[in-house]
Amino acid sequence: MKNTFRSNKHGFYLPLVLAFAAVMIIVTTSIVTLAYRNLSLVKKQSNSNSALNVAEAGVNYYLWHLSHNNADYCDGNACTGNGPYGPYVHTYYDDSGKANGSYSITITPPISAGGAVTAEVVGTSATGEKRTILSTLGIPSFAQYSFVSNSEAWFGDNESTNGLVHSNKGIHFDGTANGEVSSATSTYVPSSCFGGDNKTHNGVWGSGGPTSYWQYPVPQVDFNSITADLSTLQTAAQQNGIFLPTTANNQNQVSQNGYAIKFNGNGTVSVGKVTSQRDTVASAGSCGSSTRYYSIMQNVVWESSPRALPANGVIFVADNAWVWGTIDSRITVASARLPDIGSTNTNIFLQDNITYTAKDGSVALGLVSQSDLVVNPNSANNLEIDAYLLSQKGKVFRPDYSNSVKNSILVYGGIASNSWWTWSWVSGNSVVSGYKTTTQTYDNNMALNPPPSFPKTGSFAVLSWKEEPIL
Repeated sequence: MKNTFRSNKHGFYLPLVLAFAAVMIIVTTSIVTLAYRNLSLVKKQSNSNSALNVAEAGVNYYLWHLSHNNADYCDGNACTGNGPYGPYVHTYYDDSGKANGSYSITITPPISAGGAVTAEVVGTSATGEKRTILSTLGIPSFAQYSFVSNSEAWFGDNESTNGLVHSNKGIHFDGTANGEVSSATSTYVPSSCFGGDNKTHNGVWGSGGPTSYWQYPVPQVDFNSITADLSTLQTAAQQNGIFLPTTANNQNQVSQNGYAIKFNGNGTVSVGKVTSQRDTVASAGSCGSSTRYYSIMQNVVWESSPRALPANGVIFVADNAWVWGTIDSRITVASARLPDIGSTNTNIFLQDNITYTAKDGSVALGLVSQSDLVVNPNSANNLEIDAYLLSQKGKVFRPDYSNSVKNSILVYGGIASNSWWTWSWVSGNSVVSGYKTTTQTYDNNMALNPPPSFPKTGSFAVLSWKEEPIL
């Protein structure tokens, strides 16, 4: 008998082919879906980047606008109320002149004259994507620096700095920096009283650090420009502030009399005319300065009642000024005689404690002296000075009153000194005059919101920039 065998191979391959086809369809579909999603993501990211570019264009537009009209917070429109103002909407045109989105600007005016303007800009791309930038715009002031000098500087190994530190001549830095330390010189030969060794050093040098914060050379800070700022402050005081003219018997001698200014912490300031003083001989140090006379206020004829603090926050004294008290507002006190003649330049004397009622930026004091800012010998044993101290032509310091050692000084604010500054005089390892303990803390609030009409350095710029989330 003959048997017949029939193969089943065709039926066996068919499921494999179908399975392979199904896998290929799934893989192909996944690839196409992934590619589509990636394309959509790339397109969405491109549109989002376009919205950010539009927002940046809005920031640049308003920066340009302020540089041409620094008091316009309403984009050329009439301002109503106290702000914020806006939003003001503008069409964005690309380089080819094609409309390619829009930006809207909401503007918050500065807290006080000369402060930073806040501009919130929402950029919208042509496809509707949105990005928001919150920026502060303004002219940088001296108060952006925790310390700035037109002379050499030396920070010891037990000192630390916060914020920007700058010298036009060079810095010997043995301390610890928590911000940029810069010099306008690439190299210099430090003098012996700043730790020099008759050798040439880099613009910033020493055993401190981190050295990644050291920058040199950078542009100089112009102390001469402060003369124009003093003129502006004088005009502001005459128009809407407090202006105190030169005392009658003090036309040509800077050491003769002036005004006592005591802040009362209740929105008022007491003003008195100094009728007599005692000139004390004190060494101003060995770094190119000779012995000088520093005036101690003795008799004051006070006005019958305190004055309200001025609306624009500016007090200008065309004479010497003795300042102390409790600060509860944003105030600048300037002391100068204009036109500027070297022989009649004025000083500010730090008579006693100057303290803030709050340290959150709502209270600020700027002291701007044509010549020196001087701590008096009879000031508190534990002295606190809450203020930004600026000396255009002189020093910020406590002179070397012989055998006058006190306990501590705390400065909350910042220092700008044409020459050197110090609170203590040391022989060997001992303080022989001045304060045994010194503490200086930079008021970061002043970087973007300095005291009213405080002297500037430079031109309009973006002072800060950050992206805000879209809610």
